[in-house]
Amino acid sequence: MLLREHLEEYTKEQLLKQARSFELRKCSGLRKAALIERIFECFCAEDMLRSRLVCLTKEQMILFRKACDEPQDISINEIVDSMQLHMYWLGAFEELSDRFCVFEEVSAVFKRIDDEAFKTEQRKKGWMMKCVHFFINCYGIAPVEVIYELYRLKVKDTIDEMIAILWEMPLDIVESCIFPMRSLGLQDWPKDDPIYSSKGLLIHIPILENDEAGDLLDSQMDKEFYIPSVQQIEEICRIGYEENSLAYKKLQKFFMSELDLSYEQAVTWCLQVWVNSCEGELPAEVISEMSDADVVFKSEKQMNELLGLLMDAHNNTRMKQNRGHTPNELTRRKSVCRMPAVVPGSSHAAAMLRDAAPQLNELGIPADLEGSAEKKIYPNAPCPCGSGKKYKKCCGRK
Repeated sequence: MLLREHLEEYTKEQLLKQARSFELRKCSGLRKAALIERIFECFCAEDMLRSRLVCLTKEQMILFRKACDEPQDISINEIVDSMQLHMYWLGAFEELSDRFCVFEEVSAVFKRIDDEAFKTEQRKKGWMMKCVHFFINCYGIAPVEVIYELYRLKVKDTIDEMIAILWEMPLDIVESCIFPMRSLGLQDWPKDDPIYSSKGLLIHIPILENDEAGDLLDSQMDKEFYIPSVQQIEEICRIGYEENSLAYKKLQKFFMSELDLSYEQAVTWCLQVWVNSCEGELPAEVISEMSDADVVFKSEKQMNELLGLLMDAHNNTRMKQNRGHTPNELTRRKSVCRMPAVVPGSSHAAAMLRDAAPQLNELGIPADLEGSAEKKIYPNAPCPCGSGKKYKKCCGRK
């Protein structure tokens, strides 16, 4: 598969947009064929390709190397990585087989630059990209010092060395940039606030382009940043959600054992639950989407069980407005949170089910408001929020 031929599939406007991202000048007056040649020569230069290839994660590099030799069938756990390689213009999918191929011209250049220095640089920048991926999904805006806490989980560079690495990485790949507090008008920001930084703030560029920075900071308020483990960063980067969290393991098991879905389908739906929760949608939205996809529910009891699992998964999803914390973690910390944890048996669960009731009824699914979601909670009973206190001394206080 040839890159030149692949570029023919793009419109001239798409090509011009890419040319601008490569900082190519005086391209608007070129015919499409000449524009393709200009982009091709720029992209396949050794320095340009090296700057992009060293940003591949460990898993992306493994897949890339294999695809240099022959087309690769893509497993469910490789979909995210293969899509990234495609977005980086390193390869494409065969039309009939859906196998992933590296462009021949890219493979030829790679063989010339694949030395020990390249491998050392790629290990550092590949991990940096995983940290950036977590940042984009769970923070959006963060002090450079917080990003360094993620980075040093595996790489023991200094913070200034990490900053230098970030500046070297192509902007269209990291999609983020460091801004000094002063340039944002935040030079007088309180030093004890989680967002304060002496090194600058890393900001996901689309947040600025869409004028969403103010709203995001308002929703995050004074919440502390969640610092994940290496495994959590790896999972969210590789598959899109925390597959090994207990709530999502239970949900995946239910999809497979109760709804007879394949592993690939179960993982896909778990990812959909994670994405929906991150975007603030009700768990019941997933039921509607599954119904539209012809997933068959066997009984009302099965539906109520699924709703409970969906609410548990929602409560254990890392959210940008919580700076990477889950609703359950914030509940345990007694922090003020705009999106409350939805605890089965609590008033929040009842409210969510009540809001979703019309939609569920349209699907022929009765929402069990009286039986489980709004059950009577007595003063001396354990508080359903999970604090361990009696209801009268916790959420039941007037």
